[in-house]
Amino acid sequence: MITLLGKEVRGRFGFPSGIIATNEDTARWMLQNIPQLGFFVGKSTTIEPREGYPEDIISQPAPDSLWNAVGYANPGLEVMVESYRELKESAPSDVFLMPQVGESSEESFAHCVAEFDRAGDAVDGIEINLSCPHVEKGGVLIGSDPECVHGIVSASRRATKKPLIVKLNAGVDLLEDVARAAADAGADALSAINSLGGPNPEISNQFGGLSGAQIFPATLEAIRRIRSAVDLPLVVMGGIRGAADIRHLDDIDSSSFYAIGTALSGLDSEEIRRYFQQLERDLAEGTDLAAEMTLSEMLMDYRPFVVSEVVEFNETLRLIRFHQNIDAETGQFVFLKLGTGLSKPFSVASNRDGLELVVRKVGKMTAKSFELKPNDVVRIRGPYGKSFSLPADRQVIFVGAGCGIAPVLHAAEHHSGPKRFVIGAVTASELIYLDTFREMGKVAFSTDDGSAGRSGLITELLEEVLEQEKPENACFFNCGPEIAMKGVDQIARKYAPPEDIFHLVERMTSCGIGICGKCSIPSGERLCVDGPVFTAADFTPGQYLRDKTGKRIPIS
Repeated sequence: MITLLGKEVRGRFGFPSGIIATNEDTARWMLQNIPQLGFFVGKSTTIEPREGYPEDIISQPAPDSLWNAVGYANPGLEVMVESYRELKESAPSDVFLMPQVGESSEESFAHCVAEFDRAGDAVDGIEINLSCPHVEKGGVLIGSDPECVHGIVSASRRATKKPLIVKLNAGVDLLEDVARAAADAGADALSAINSLGGPNPEISNQFGGLSGAQIFPATLEAIRRIRSAVDLPLVVMGGIRGAADIRHLDDIDSSSFYAIGTALSGLDSEEIRRYFQQLERDLAEGTDLAAEMTLSEMLMDYRPFVVSEVVEFNETLRLIRFHQNIDAETGQFVFLKLGTGLSKPFSVASNRDGLELVVRKVGKMTAKSFELKPNDVVRIRGPYGKSFSLPADRQVIFVGAGCGIAPVLHAAEHHSGPKRFVIGAVTASELIYLDTFREMGKVAFSTDDGSAGRSGLITELLEEVLEQEKPENACFFNCGPEIAMKGVDQIARKYAPPEDIFHLVERMTSCGIGICGKCSIPSGERLCVDGPVFTAADFTPGQYLRDKTGKRIPIS
């Protein structure tokens, strides 16, 4: 029997806060499919919503490590409390649910703790983050002062009778004194370590935290120091890759619980499930095979690309073509970086005669990209997304709307079978690649304003085309604004089973390697490693998106 702070749990493992399972959807998938996970720690919560820092929030200095500066992105206390109530309904009963608070004063910490306390049995314990190295207020700035730590933990202790876990950082001179202060003030357990702070010009905040295998020696040393000072239960994280690392930590305290995060970068959901299966076997059999599955190659390296041509469609839409190609499969995407804090993901439109990206001006980064001209040098990383191919011997009906036209072209370039195109845009100037589509197959197109093709929505055009042609044994490949794809999905289901309808899903994503969790879909899968192409059996367009804070927003 394994017990964590008075609750029987099924396993000793979990994820660190803010890693992979950063919302209730992904948490639900992980907890329902990975029985080795005995606890769950949510992303760090503040009273008010925070959007966090712009991309890049993560960079990779070495094959086995990452730098990150997320900036406490979260939807705010009220939404986070409700998310735990929802998660409680779907999570196995033998998992310890532990929200994390990341505020900056005694009063604000205590307020958040009290609100989570009111969630009742939806919360088993509450973690107080006194260790984040890259926030303007709070984090390691207050976590390095024993007196300050004592005050915050004391105030939080008065706000709840639930177990309190205090998260510490190895980058603190008075670590033993801080641990004692937390224990004396009423902490029930400690967790350590957080990432180790330092400057990094590759991330937008210019200062972040190092995680991964490079900090494991610091983890070992910190746990020895903490254990020498206090006898509280420990939740340990920081560079753990596999069973060999856990054995080293077990030599210090064999009752510890372990959180594994950075090592799982690049793994899809099924691979993470297999990782924990293997880790459990390794610990029983004396092997270390799970470590071989972890992050061990450069997944986030940027490469220089030279602009060859810029095509202006209208004031807000452009095509940027590069001299260099990139080896991208159907549906895959890349990150384009113009400078610090100016990085965004884009679907690949073509890679036949040089990489092509279609960019719509919607913010600071895309506005800056409109200044590019031939011979300018940018940086690009990728491609990202799971390898995917359409059935070669089947007719595919390609449906593209708005900027979704771009990845439809890329998919069509990789499909050797018969092709039919249904293309829609708001206005004529945004009906891009029409001539290229005509070279590949029959094309029908529409505009919302009636300036070209059929006047009206793409769903109306699609229904008209299908009623006339009545395709048999065809597949569908769709991409576009999700409100449009909702209608496309409903129409396609009249002509094909869900497993023959493929949706290329676009979501906010900041890493491309599955670690930030922002790009999850309602099923809990992350599009950057599990997709971005999903069948209609696995994904139904039109449910909801998430904003920069992680809050669900309706699609309308």
